[in-house]
Amino acid sequence: MTTISTTSSSSTSTSSSTSTSSSSSSTSSTSKSNASLGQSILTSLNANGSGIDTDALTTNLTNAQRATLTDPITAKQTANTAQISSLGTIMNDLTAFSSVFKSLAAGTTLQTQPTSSNASVMSVSAVSGTPIGDLSSTITVTQLAQGQTLQSSAFGASETFGGGTLSLSIGGGTAVPITLGSGTHSLSDVAAAINAAKAGVTASVVADSTGASRLVVKGATGAAQAFTLTGTDDGAHSGTQSLAALSYSGTNSATMTQAQAAQDAKLTVDGVAVTRASNSFNDVIPGVSMQLSGTGSVSLGSTRPTAAISSAITEFVSDYNILLGDLNSATAAATSSGDAGPLRGNNALRQLKDQLSKLTTTPLTGGGSVNTLAALGVKTGLDGTLTVDSDTLNRVVTTYPDDVTAMFTASQSSSSPLVSIRSTPGAARSGVYTVSGVATAQNGSDATGTLNGVAMQGSGWLLSAVPGNNADGLQLQVASGAPSSVTITINQGLSGLLDSLATGVTGSKGILGTLNTSLTTQKQTLADQMTKAEAQVTVYHDQLVTKFTQMNTLVSGYKATQSYLTQQVDLWTKQSS
Repeated sequence: MTTISTTSSSSTSTSSSTSTSSSSSSTSSTSKSNASLGQSILTSLNANGSGIDTDALTTNLTNAQRATLTDPITAKQTANTAQISSLGTIMNDLTAFSSVFKSLAAGTTLQTQPTSSNASVMSVSAVSGTPIGDLSSTITVTQLAQGQTLQSSAFGASETFGGGTLSLSIGGGTAVPITLGSGTHSLSDVAAAINAAKAGVTASVVADSTGASRLVVKGATGAAQAFTLTGTDDGAHSGTQSLAALSYSGTNSATMTQAQAAQDAKLTVDGVAVTRASNSFNDVIPGVSMQLSGTGSVSLGSTRPTAAISSAITEFVSDYNILLGDLNSATAAATSSGDAGPLRGNNALRQLKDQLSKLTTTPLTGGGSVNTLAALGVKTGLDGTLTVDSDTLNRVVTTYPDDVTAMFTASQSSSSPLVSIRSTPGAARSGVYTVSGVATAQNGSDATGTLNGVAMQGSGWLLSAVPGNNADGLQLQVASGAPSSVTITINQGLSGLLDSLATGVTGSKGILGTLNTSLTTQKQTLADQMTKAEAQVTVYHDQLVTKFTQMNTLVSGYKATQSYLTQQVDLWTKQSS
């Protein structure tokens, strides 16, 4: 630009010097032409003072580049966040759904409850997981279980015992030595030494009505817990009393007497004599825990948990519909007024909905006249939601009370005590399974057995149902002498079924657990991509700054030339006027 402008200026100057005879109109025309040319040059160089705001331009170009690189990632992050949130809601719903019934099953709310006609003689309660059914028994308690109690003669506060050993023998068994070191020991020291030995008795020091102290030693309840105590001095007796004064060999002495003898509880159950070492036991009538508190006769009966079952079914339906609603929202199709659900078209949720739809028709027990929720009156609507037919529910609960109560609690049994079930109740599906060809582990070989015609997997004394079998999760332990064939009855119960479903789908290998892992990985991947994109934007920004800095340097040079040209144009204009 400078070379062209200089040449034009020189040409004009020459023309002016050689045309001194030209008319004033020609001079005026030349002046206008020069002025116009100068103005064009100044305009092309932005000599009018309006510069480029490179800071704003850099910011705008950087933001445009950022939007190009990060907007797609941000959109994916937004979708990913919505998917994780939606999945989290569904997993929480499912876990809560399962936990409610697991908690109910752990207690006895949904079980038939035993009743006692005289709680001052015997109080009763249900044993969790063990069905009771109709209960009608007459029990007479003639003796309560109690522990042996010994008490010493009175000792003054200043009396002490020398060192030595107290030998304690329970039920005629091996004596346990309780050692007191040399020196003197108070009665409290003796009691502390007995307790520290943890040999099956407890000791304390009791002040009697005269203010004197007595050593009291108590054993556990039951006739077999009777004990003897023998005191032996260490030969360097330094106390005012000998440890021998605390001896009791089965008969009273002047210094140690039996205040209460050890004895078993005695009762008759429908005429059958029963003895127990404790006043609390649950192995006389299956499913009934008994607590004796006096002697006399009581009648045992039972009450059905009809109201509790109806409430549980209503809660099940409500929780199910909440879960289904969240699933439908997560997978909903787009509408004119709203976007599609965040997990629309997800296969894992389709599988979960399919599994949930089968809950009402899945057997909850291995047998019985009714064993499904559908049979209880739980109906599935056209939209998949559940409702309860109260009339059907009340009729079934009244007609089949034992079958219904069994449907809510996981239980399992084996026809032989030598083939015990080791798996958690509810882990395997409900059913009655025949295990044949049972052989114990011996000479380094594993136990063997076939479940419904399919070989089980042996590992030492254990047998496990192979994957794909309806009894998945069933594990047995085969003891020596086990019969070659046993029958295994599994009542998964609603609690076991829901727990199995929730654990299966939300576990690390379950359909929801796998989906959650995938979405979490995607979240991190998108975060990494965003970090890289921002790094690229930073590089682009720095490049713009560098280029515009170089441009401004050039423009500064142009501005210097512009200043010079401005002076020349002003000069030409004056010369031409």
